[in-house]
Amino acid sequence: MKKNRILVFLIVLAALVLVAEIYLININSVKPENNTSTDVSTDDSTPSEDTVSSVIDVTISEDYETIYSPGGNKGYRYGPSIMKHDDGTIDMWMSRPGNNSTMWDYISYRHYDGNSWSSEEIVLTPTPGSKDQCSCCDPGVIYFDGYYYLAYTGTYSSELNGANNSAFVARSKYPDGPYEKWNGSSWGGSPEPIIEYDNDPNYWGIGEVSFVSDGEDLFIYYSFINDVEISVRLCKADLVEDWPLTIREKGSVSDRDTIDSYDIVYDENLKTYIAFTIKDRMSEISSLEILTSSNGKNFEKVCTVKGNIMDYAHNMGIMKDESGHINSSDTLTIGYAYGKNWGSWSMILQDININLING
Repeated sequence: MKKNRILVFLIVLAALVLVAEIYLININSVKPENNTSTDVSTDDSTPSEDTVSSVIDVTISEDYETIYSPGGNKGYRYGPSIMKHDDGTIDMWMSRPGNNSTMWDYISYRHYDGNSWSSEEIVLTPTPGSKDQCSCCDPGVIYFDGYYYLAYTGTYSSELNGANNSAFVARSKYPDGPYEKWNGSSWGGSPEPIIEYDNDPNYWGIGEVSFVSDGEDLFIYYSFINDVEISVRLCKADLVEDWPLTIREKGSVSDRDTIDSYDIVYDENLKTYIAFTIKDRMSEISSLEILTSSNGKNFEKVCTVKGNIMDYAHNMGIMKDESGHINSSDTLTIGYAYGKNWGSWSMILQDININLING
C-alpha cells in the first residue's frame, strides 16, 4: 500500500514538472509586446489612411454667403483669414488686387458686428524698395497679448512673375490697423522676412502662414515649394512680444498632394490638429480635403469631400478663435475663392459640419 502511494506521488510530481516545462517553453516562444507608453502630444506615429478615414464625416451646406463677386469683370478676393471672437463678432482679412502694375496684391479687411458686414478697407500694402515691394497676400492672423499679428506672403522679384516668395508679419493693436511690419529686430520700418526663402528663385518659395497657439508656443505653419519639394512646414516660437527672434524650425509636417494652401487649427472637441485645404484646386472637381495630427507635426489625410464645394475653388480659410482653435461640435464656417477664369474670382462663406464616426 505504501509503495502504491509512493508510485502515485511520483507520477503526479512528474506530471507537474512536465506542465511547468511546457509553460516555460510557451512563455519563451511568445514575442514580448511593446509596453512603451506614449503621450499623444509627442507621438510621431501615424495611423494608416484606412484606419482614420472612417473616423470623420463631413457635410457641406448647399447655402453660402457671397463676400465678393467680380460680376463678370476682372477682380478677386481669396485666401481669407477669419477670426471669431467670444462676443460673436468676426474679423476677416483677405487678398485683393493691388495697383495692377508694380504691386500685385494688397490685404483688405471687413468686420461683422453680429448683424452685417462693414465696408471693405485696405489695411496692408507692399513697402516700396523693400523685400515685400511687389505683393502682400495670403493673410494669416492670430491675436495674443494685445496685438493682432498678421502674417503674409511677399516678394521683391517683379521679373519672376510671383516666384521667390518669403513669409513676413506685421502687427497692430486693432484689426484694421495701422500695422507695423517686422524689420528683422523690432517692429516698424522696412520689412524683413520671418522665414526667408533662399532656394532657386524661379520657384514659388515660402508663404501662406497659418498660426496656432497652444498657450506655450506659437505654431507657425507655412507652404514650401521649390524644385524638389511641395510641403507644409512648421516653425515654433515663444509667445513673447518679439517672437520672430525666437523662431525655430521643426521641419515638414505634410508632403502635399495639392499645391493649394493649408489652414491649420486645433480642435478642442476632438483634441487634435486639423488641416483644411482644397484638393484639385481651380478645376471642375475641386473638393475639400481634411488632414489630422495628434501632435501638430505628422498630418495624415482622413477624408476628401466634393459635396457642395464650388467648382474651380482655391485658397480657403476656416473661421477660428483668437488662438487658432475651433470646436468641431459646433457648425463651422469656411471661406474660399472660386472662378474658372484667372483673376476673376468670387469669394464665399459656407458652413460645414464635422461628425465623429466610430469614435
